[in-house]
Amino acid sequence: MNPPSAREARVLFNKVKLAGGKLEKVETVICPPFSFLGLFPKSGTTRVSLGAQDVFWANAGRATGEVSPEMLKDLGVSYVIVGHSERRALGETDEMVSKKVKAVLTEGLFPIVCVGEKERDAEGTYFAMLKAQIVASLMGTTRAQFRDICIAYEPLWAIGKSAKEAADPRGIREMAIFIQKVIADAFGEETAQLPRILYGGSAEESNTAPILTEGGVSGLLVGHASLDAERFGKMLKIANTL
Repeated sequence: MNPPSAREARVLFNKVKLAGGKLEKVETVICPPFSFLGLFPKSGTTRVSLGAQDVFWANAGRATGEVSPEMLKDLGVSYVIVGHSERRALGETDEMVSKKVKAVLTEGLFPIVCVGEKERDAEGTYFAMLKAQIVASLMGTTRAQFRDICIAYEPLWAIGKSAKEAADPRGIREMAIFIQKVIADAFGEETAQLPRILYGGSAEESNTAPILTEGGVSGLLVGHASLDAERFGKMLKIANTL
């Protein structure tokens, strides 16, 4: 729920659009709260896209308070975050995530599907949990649709902290490989090469380069650092040099 006002949202959006619009090697996706989406119907550049933080799994019906894929598309939205850890914490299940992913893809939008473990244990049981989450969240997706999917690995234990407490690049690479293996086993080897894998969890300017060069991921799902246009702009510029 940031920033708190439309005025601040406009300032932040315009600064980030200005920074991202100049970069040739980076695609920037800005996902403001629902209430501000109508302020930015068109980003004005192919390098900066508008995204939403959540979505419902149907375009019509008795679903008071929900926002449909069709509504988002009409506002100029291209990307939709689905299954964010904070939504899952409020009770969103893998089945609900799967329905949302399919609805987003059907509308021609690109889902950013979030997966990640709450904590890690010495026995490694979190691998089984993460595998089940990935497979169930993507169930019913066709091979061709995987090309339009981003999978954001966001370990809950690393979210909202400093860069020192983020997952290290080596660990991120291991998880990126694990995610690809899970997809390969469930949906096929060729399918596993199609989606882009992102990392989210205390990503800042200080760890942008190490994560992107050594972490085996295609991009970042940025949280608190994205609310500071100057800091986020530095992250974009770093990514553009890699």
